[in-house]
Amino acid sequence: MTVNFGTHTINYPKLELVSGIILVTGASGTGKTTLLRVLHGILKADGPIPNVEGSSSIMSQTPTWIPYLRMHEQLKVAGAQGVDFTSLGLDQLVRRFPHELSIGQLQRFSLLAALHVDSELLLLDEPTSALDDDWADKAIELIENWSIDNPLGTVIVVTHDERLKKAFSAAKRFEL
Repeated sequence: MTVNFGTHTINYPKLELVSGIILVTGASGTGKTTLLRVLHGILKADGPIPNVEGSSSIMSQTPTWIPYLRMHEQLKVAGAQGVDFTSLGLDQLVRRFPHELSIGQLQRFSLLAALHVDSELLLLDEPTSALDDDWADKAIELIENWSIDNPLGTVIVVTHDERLKKAFSAAKRFEL
């Protein structure tokens, strides 16, 4: 698969989308985020892309929040259903606006949104980068649970985080 940006081209090795968790690692600037955007349909690739069955849900590394909507409204707009805000300690923050929250709190909301959109392909871009160890452990647990609850689903996690690499050491790896 090839992605072109004017004079810049990224050539990806073959990626098989298998059920379970796939870790995508590599140096900054190698196209990890771009890969997620192509798989989600935000960007176009030249040539065939891995067969994406059903819908996908994406957690962006830098999500865009609507400044005048409270967080519970943001998740509704994103299509998230049945969100358990207590799972990531956000139940007391659902009525706040994005500017009233820390980066880590916003990251937890973003992860919950991605996890609660009905999809068969879950695309997570650095889902624990702004989280302390305790919240990272909870996030890892939720990602694992999503994979268990969706046995035919695929989770692709782009990360530099050693905590994720350790937690998902048995996962398939894709190095860029």
